[in-house]
Amino acid sequence: MLDGGSPSPFPFEYVYELVYTDSTGKLPLLGLFDPWHGRLCTCPAKYSLAPYTGCSHACLYCYITSYIRDPFHARPKRDLLYRLGRELRRGDRSKPVSMANSSDPYTPPEDRLGLTRKVLRLLYEEGFKVLIITKSNLVVRDLDIIRGGWCAVSLTITMLDDGLARLIEPGAPPPSLRLKALGEIASHGVPCSIRFDPIIPTVNDSLELVEELVSKAAESGASHIIASTYKAKPDNFKRLTSALTEAQRMKLEELYLRKGRRIGGSIYLPEDLRFRLLLRVRDAAARYGISFSTCREGLAHLNEAESCDGTHLIPSVRKHLRHAL
Repeated sequence: MLDGGSPSPFPFEYVYELVYTDSTGKLPLLGLFDPWHGRLCTCPAKYSLAPYTGCSHACLYCYITSYIRDPFHARPKRDLLYRLGRELRRGDRSKPVSMANSSDPYTPPEDRLGLTRKVLRLLYEEGFKVLIITKSNLVVRDLDIIRGGWCAVSLTITMLDDGLARLIEPGAPPPSLRLKALGEIASHGVPCSIRFDPIIPTVNDSLELVEELVSKAAESGASHIIASTYKAKPDNFKRLTSALTEAQRMKLEELYLRKGRRIGGSIYLPEDLRFRLLLRVRDAAARYGISFSTCREGLAHLNEAESCDGTHLIPSVRKHLRHAL
């Protein structure tokens, strides 16, 4: 049952997150990931950096709509390179930079603007290590930079059916292209993981899909998989269920609105179901020889790698990349 006994399906308010600005009145670009030390987060210390505000992939399940205005209109952050250069000079180079968590660094405008590429060059020049998290095959464009032994790449692949992906992730490249990109990146010696996130009951949780997805990821060169179940928020739940069949909608309402558990600002699946779904992925990963971890599930005992997020894959030895800079 939901906590609080509220008659509302979602017993919490839709609010924009309170954030703090620096002395210029602007938000810092390079911030500590999870600075509030949420009890479900098992990530190692790292920075979070997003060149863009918002994300034009417009995934139906996306959570940024609960705290970013105009969330599906990706736009560059103002004075990004100048401000970032100043912040990096004061940064702790022992902490990797995760790019990005609330906006894809290869959101569609990047193809035209090339802002992420410029940020990568700056991060390299300043001596930082980077974990790139993306749903886009555009990351291949920057192989000349990221293959220098200072980056790892995590590609989000939630399903294999390109048609279904067009419905659920309408602005993102199809998963077939993401898998191809994974293979190309890995073939250049860049360590890769995949994020199977979110797992949505009735959509992408079948035994057959899990087996095939993990198999293809391993075959393409992924050495680690991060899995996480869908966490419902009022707006993304409405978007998602409105695109599904009546039977799927009713099942998700049962699992989330009647049987789910509110944790923070989201509704989680029942813990026993989350455990079974994630164990399904872990077992498949074991069969194909890749490590496994969960993300914000409260089930850290299932994790098998040095880090849950894939930062442990970042190489320790850098190469000189003057030809790319």
